[in-house]
Amino acid sequence: MLLETIIVLSSVLFIFNWWAYGYWRRRNVYSLPTEFLFGNIKEIIMNQKVMCLKFRDIYEQYKQHRMVGFYSFYKPMLFVSDPEIIKRVLATDFNSFSSNGFTMDKDIDPIMGFNPFTAKTVPLWKELRSIQASNLTALKLKEVVPGMVKIGEFMKDYIKNKKSQPVSVFDITTRAAVDSAILFGFGIEPKSFTDSEFSFIKHATGDKLFTSNFVTMISSFFLPSLSRLLNYRITSKGAQDFFMSMTKTNIEYRETNEITRVDLFDTILKLNKKKLEQGDKAYSNLEMSAHCATFYLDATVTSSIVLTFLFLELAHNQDVQEKLRRAIFSVGNKPEDFDLDKINSITYLQMVFDETIRIHTPVTMLTRLCTKDTVIEDVKISKGTKVFISTLALHNDPEYYPEPEKFDPERFSESNKESMTKYTFLPFGEGPRTCVGMKYGNLFVKTSIAFILLKYRILPTNDQNKVLHDYDSFMLCPKSDATVKFEEL
Repeated sequence: MLLETIIVLSSVLFIFNWWAYGYWRRRNVYSLPTEFLFGNIKEIIMNQKVMCLKFRDIYEQYKQHRMVGFYSFYKPMLFVSDPEIIKRVLATDFNSFSSNGFTMDKDIDPIMGFNPFTAKTVPLWKELRSIQASNLTALKLKEVVPGMVKIGEFMKDYIKNKKSQPVSVFDITTRAAVDSAILFGFGIEPKSFTDSEFSFIKHATGDKLFTSNFVTMISSFFLPSLSRLLNYRITSKGAQDFFMSMTKTNIEYRETNEITRVDLFDTILKLNKKKLEQGDKAYSNLEMSAHCATFYLDATVTSSIVLTFLFLELAHNQDVQEKLRRAIFSVGNKPEDFDLDKINSITYLQMVFDETIRIHTPVTMLTRLCTKDTVIEDVKISKGTKVFISTLALHNDPEYYPEPEKFDPERFSESNKESMTKYTFLPFGEGPRTCVGMKYGNLFVKTSIAFILLKYRILPTNDQNKVLHDYDSFMLCPKSDATVKFEEL
């Protein structure tokens, strides 16, 4: 009897696995070989391989299939490598893939829950995006460069005090990103370089911003129900409390003293006034804090990462650095000579930026959730299917970028860009859900490096001829101990 029971249960289990893992086979889509129970994510779940490298490997091994099916346990998912299909997912068929597929419950993690990146529905995404976009208009972005002139002076003095010693690159870029974000977004005096006890540096940078829970990130991608059940969050409770206090204090001060300034606080106050006039419920302090934190995170985290990589690449590529310096000096000799238009007129500066973010793209993956049944390339993709795209793999594919490991800004010259395969360069995503802070981040990084090169030569501090990476679950970061030297011109 026991033997018969075992045989029956084994047969049922075999049939179930055969049927469950045959989902993509029945739809004529090549699927990855599976492992019992785990499907294709055992290495990720067991923390044997970080997520971004796992998807890079899938791309490199199965690229010829254009799209491949895989399984998160028994949940079917899709990996896309072909640029034409990527275009369909991100842009052409946006209405069928309008969700990022990476959501966070605002009751558990309000900061991420009110971020446009994690908004699940189109109406919510549009509302949250419009709040951020209203603070990032072309007119308002003109204020970034004058603000960076002031911050650049603090940065120059900070570097000078290091007396030609190796300097932590990430330390400098984080301080610059924080100062620019709080000055531009909140009208707060920048003190990251001058005050060792500055509250934003003490409470709102690095691991003080985020939880270090590996399970949180993995469950957000593959087991969102578990993430909600166990109240996992990405941003820390300490960061939430800090932004709630900061927002409450600054908005009360503005209202009491009738201070008006064109920034995010002003945008939120005007939106609240409009809501009340229309009889709607005004934003709570928690919601306002989340909107402020969203801008701050978007303006500091990825921007400081890209700027760090740019410092390191210029240190290791002196010919590029000298050419870039000449291009900058052709426009102006001191920071006060520059404005938004002049920064954006330096074509080679944009080329260097693009090549940096190609090799070192912080966001290594894009995800989309199919929100209604659709058909792509004769394949039916059902509502609820999550789609993955590896920007890390695309940006390092020799078919699109010969010698992909080589730092070569000429790839992005006007003539070369014309022949570039569309949808193979996706540092900010593409389509309607393109990163809303793209122009701000671009401008901050370019202005920062321009002002440094007017005063200093950046030199490497080791014999390595390449920049090293520190891989996170889906972020690409520089090694935290990376240093350079600065030599006055």
